[in-house]
Amino acid sequence: MADSPQDYFIVITRPDAQAVPWAEQLQVLGFNCARVNLLDIVAVSDAEKIRAIKNRILDVDLYQKIIFVSQNAVDFGMAWLEDYWPQMPVGIDFFAVGATTAKKLASYGVAVQDLAASTGGGMTSEDLLSAEHLQQVDGEKILIFRGCGGRGHLADELSKRGAKVDYCELYERVLPAAAQAQLLQLITDTEASSAQRLVSLHSGESLQNLLAVLAQLALPEQQRVQAWMNNSVFLVPSARIVVAAQAAGLKRVICAENATDQAMTAALLEYCRTQECILLQD
Repeated sequence: MADSPQDYFIVITRPDAQAVPWAEQLQVLGFNCARVNLLDIVAVSDAEKIRAIKNRILDVDLYQKIIFVSQNAVDFGMAWLEDYWPQMPVGIDFFAVGATTAKKLASYGVAVQDLAASTGGGMTSEDLLSAEHLQQVDGEKILIFRGCGGRGHLADELSKRGAKVDYCELYERVLPAAAQAQLLQLITDTEASSAQRLVSLHSGESLQNLLAVLAQLALPEQQRVQAWMNNSVFLVPSARIVVAAQAAGLKRVICAENATDQAMTAALLEYCRTQECILLQD
């Protein structure tokens, strides 16, 4: 028999700007939710990195295609572009990794050239690489707006197709200072609860930050957090993060189709119905 959402306690680890809307949706469905922010997105502050951004922005009219990898890339990137280009240069095709990023671009009045499989819910670099207008790019210059140190797969593949690819790295992902205290307080508040706990990890960085919090604790608190993790089911948005979860020693994982609220919610509801998850080996 399927369980009711009231039987579950969902821990959302996204930044508040993304966590709050999803928590509200889940609460309407009957889930109990709490938030522990394991990831903050902050603008780059290093002077050399800021100069690199400025140089890319000033040369943006030299590119035939611009790709935004996330909503954060859109917000940070458009702020720079609007400062230096009151009117966008002509002749540039814009692309987004995922429909949510494309929607964010649209809010700035920028339409994407091609979403490819993303219109069906996909939101990975692999999905975008199937876009019709990214197949024949030999000799073209492409600029990717992203955070510092993101995946290199998109640029690598476009380079193999003959494009000259540059990055404009706009933001950094950091572990919030309050994450440790928030996590320990949540454990204290929920240790006696009979509800089954599901922890969402929307990115590999969130998983790494959870492990970083664990590593910073004294041994007795480490044991508490480790027990909490062992008794939790983790919800992740891709097979790539399932592999990372296995490497981190997580026991039980649910894999959604992607990181959209719709896909993550669908995976939660399916788990409520079937109780099926991926059992990982140490």
